[in-house]
Amino acid sequence: MKRYAIIISVEAYKHFSPTPFAHEDSKLLSSTLNDLCDYSIQHTLLLNLTPDVDKRPDEILSEIRLIVDGSEPGDTVLFYFAGHGHYSEDRSYLILPGTTPGAYERTALPLDDISKELRPPERVCFRVFDSCHSGKDVRSNKNVLDSNSFLRAITHDASGWVTLAACREDQYSHSDPKIGHGIFTYYFCDFIRSLKAEDIVLPELLKVGIVEKVMAHARQLGYTQTPTLNASISGNISLGVRRAETPKQSPVPESKNNDLHKRIMAIRSIEDMFTKGKLINMLEFLVASVKEEFENGNKLGGELSLGSQVFADDIPESMVSAVVDFSRGQGFQPRHELMRYESYFDEPPFGVSPALYSFFPNRKVRNVNYKIAQSKDLPKSAVILEIQGDARCVPTLKILIYVIPLQLTVCLLVSSFRQEWPPNDKDLEIMSHTYKILKPGTPPEQIKDLASLAFRKTIEKLQQHVATRLVQIEKELERSSPTH
Repeated sequence: MKRYAIIISVEAYKHFSPTPFAHEDSKLLSSTLNDLCDYSIQHTLLLNLTPDVDKRPDEILSEIRLIVDGSEPGDTVLFYFAGHGHYSEDRSYLILPGTTPGAYERTALPLDDISKELRPPERVCFRVFDSCHSGKDVRSNKNVLDSNSFLRAITHDASGWVTLAACREDQYSHSDPKIGHGIFTYYFCDFIRSLKAEDIVLPELLKVGIVEKVMAHARQLGYTQTPTLNASISGNISLGVRRAETPKQSPVPESKNNDLHKRIMAIRSIEDMFTKGKLINMLEFLVASVKEEFENGNKLGGELSLGSQVFADDIPESMVSAVVDFSRGQGFQPRHELMRYESYFDEPPFGVSPALYSFFPNRKVRNVNYKIAQSKDLPKSAVILEIQGDARCVPTLKILIYVIPLQLTVCLLVSSFRQEWPPNDKDLEIMSHTYKILKPGTPPEQIKDLASLAFRKTIEKLQQHVATRLVQIEKELERSSPTH
């Protein structure tokens, strides 16, 4: 009996938000199966797709076919995907680097086409998906992926597969920069590593072995994530067998040590971007550039006012959740604290006497809190620019300009919010995030380019919103009629 593995990952996209650490996850799984289990390299297909190294759907299917064509009855076929999944018009798709929103049939990889290639008769078939990531893309409504329906489709498919998914259909898959991996794939491989020689990797035990660890790690990150298993095959079937002997790690060659030393020295020689003066200059230059763009280019009018510099702790609460979700979705590891806390509490049944509570189940209610904080050793890092609306057609805009120190680089973030209409005029709705990772030596022109792009994206979303608002108001006026 032979085992075959098809492992595909996508981390960056032309039209969608990134899925951090997807390539590292796929490499970890490949090495785990090849080094620790009875999967051979010649029967493993590893595709790390990027916008620069992309493949058409038909090319990927051809490569899968070449691998699987050599299988025989009784062999195992494992398929793994790390990246975005989408469900549209009764079909499930895997999103590729060049997938175009709205053109999924031509530019994404249909899951049912993969299934046809992966499931010859009398093979044991596994699917593993780390594919409903939490990164959100707000550039366009067309870019919103229906990952929840995708998960529902794959986990409810009882057609001969054993399917392991990173989370439930109402959740997202999360990664942790501290471990450099998605937490589901990390603990998936960790479970296999923990087995003894000749132990059989049974999918049921694997799921039981990782679910608590994934849930606990997700809670530390402020999220809820529960891996799921769906199987329609009876009896014990194995995903693999732990190798009797783990290959011994050979000493690191001297050339490798020298290379490591050179890399360390190269990192140490990088210019420090976190001096107080440099961070203040970045913020002031970005604020001036964004202000200039809106003063010169905003044709919809509105008085512009500029707030004073504030610490990250003082970013308005109505903006915090959007900024934290953005940072986590990008996989950043900032020097500021951008935190999300998730907790549950029991809500007593409504309209029932306390004496009768025991006869009615409590409803679990989820409570989510967000927080941004920074060390006061670092300078003030944010400014809010406000453009007053007309209270009829054009909403008030609030532009958050935020300098986020990462580990060696700096993220310059411009987040645009619009104020809702009465009676919800105290609420803010995120319109767009525009950002640039600033490395040492980046010329000021690139900061101006960021300001220009942020302006264009904001105005595009504003014009769409104003057009919708005008239609609503014009319909309201058309309905007006004499009093009866």
